Amino acid sequence: IGRQLGEVEDVIDLGKLYEGIYIVRVVECVPHPQADKLSLCKIDDFHKVEVVERDENGYIQVVCGAPNVRTGMQAVWLPPGTTVPATAKKDPFVLEPKELRGKVSNGMLASPKELGISESHEGLLEISDEANTGQLFRDFYGLNDTIVDIENKMLPHRPDLFGQIGIAREIAGITGKA
Repeated sequence: IGRQLGEVEDVIDLGKLYEGIYIVRVVECVPHPQADKLSLCKIDDFHKVEVVERDENGYIQVVCGAPNVRTGMQAVWLPPGTTVPATAKKDPFVLEPKELRGKVSNGMLASPKELGISESHEGLLEISDEANTGQLFRDFYGLNDTIVDIENKMLPHRPDLFGQIGIAREIAGITGKA
């Protein structure tokens, strides 16, 4: 039978990459008492994460160094136990509660670069109010797809595979699916 399409280099499950990452609201943001460039934030995740330290109001403390963090904004929170998406392929960095200058940070608020969606690292990814606090990041942005990375040595000889539709038809034929 031989190769029909070429070699599949990688299959990336975006849903798994962004599993357990939530949109949260920063309900309080004050300067860190022991550091000039850090902020001490309280975030609301609508109690989506069960195993995390909370204050008497049910909020979670996160230490943040982003210049654009502020009270009232919505941001993306990576809770303890999640892997920073930008590190998933090379050297996975799994978050855990960590003390920074005498204050515990329960996970982190993320920039587009840390999320692996852009090279921007100037500040946090700001989420519009169209998103619901406590909503999964992947659901709001539609990051539940699977990416099939195909090595293209066969493609120059197969003009029917020059576009996404042609490749989708070929994969459907190989797998017997619609």
